[in-house]
Amino acid sequence: METRRDNDLLSQALKLVRRHRGMTAADVASAMRMALRTYERFEAGGSRLNIDYVHRFANATDSDPYAIILAVAIGSPELARRCADNKLVTTLVIGARRFDQAMGDRIHQLEARSVILSVCAMFDELATHSDEQQQADQWLKRGVSDLSSVRPKPGR
Repeated sequence: METRRDNDLLSQALKLVRRHRGMTAADVASAMRMALRTYERFEAGGSRLNIDYVHRFANATDSDPYAIILAVAIGSPELARRCADNKLVTTLVIGARRFDQAMGDRIHQLEARSVILSVCAMFDELATHSDEQQQADQWLKRGVSDLSSVRPKPGR
């Protein structure tokens, strides 16, 4: 498997989110209040990871800045696009911050096994909810189709 550079991963993540939003590079540059050429260099991965730029980009595209950063860290630029609408990783970061504030120094007393089991259970539950939502969506789609098939046709 080819190892991808962080800048390449960041570039892919930014492009995926920008295209997901239907925005041009000029649109994003303008919303970030930055020169187009500067934005193009940022999107192309032509400079070091700039956390401020990532947050400005996320604000301009209404996406998840932490998902963009995590996308680079885990080698999955698609994560940035997948989390653009639901802000999954930002939600995790907020939860981690609240947990840190509540637990303080007691965090170091947690056993790795308990942490792993809790995190896995959380993700398993989210996957279950996603499956249930897909089933509900399919049920509704079939129901609408069934109703349409029995409805009288308009006209004479």
